[in-house]
Amino acid sequence: MRLDLVAHSPDVEALIATAMLTTTSGTRPSKLFQRLLKNPGKVREIVRRLEPQHGSVLEHNRFTWVMEASNEKVLEALLASKFFDVSPLGAGRWLMSANLRAVIEYSAGRKEALAEALISSLKGIIPSVKAVQMWWR
Repeated sequence: MRLDLVAHSPDVEALIATAMLTTTSGTRPSKLFQRLLKNPGKVREIVRRLEPQHGSVLEHNRFTWVMEASNEKVLEALLASKFFDVSPLGAGRWLMSANLRAVIEYSAGRKEALAEALISSLKGIIPSVKAVQMWWR
C-alpha cells in the first residue's frame, strides 16, 4: 500500500483557526485570516482546541491522494468511512480524497498501513498535528 498526497486546500491550519474564531467574533473572516497567517503560534494555539464532530471546522478543507492498493484494501477503507471519495485510475491505482475530519475519524486508534500513511502525509501540511496526536491515538 502506498499513498502520495497530490493536492490539498492551502493554509489548512489558518483556515481552520479562522473558521473557529469567526463563529465567535465580529471580525471579518478575510481580515482575520490575513492576521492569522502572520501569527503561526496563535494558529497552533487555536487549532489545539479542536474536537472532531459533525459540522466541525475540520470539514472545510480537502486532501487528495494517489493510492496504490488492492481492491480489498480500498473496499475496507470505503466500508470504514463513508466520507472517503475514491475513483479507480487503473492498474491498482486510485484517486482518493477526504477532509481532515474524515481522516481523523478513520485513523483514530488504527494501527494499519492506510491510517499511518494518511497521518504521515499530513504532517508537513498541518504542523500542529504533533500537538493534537490525541485525535489519532
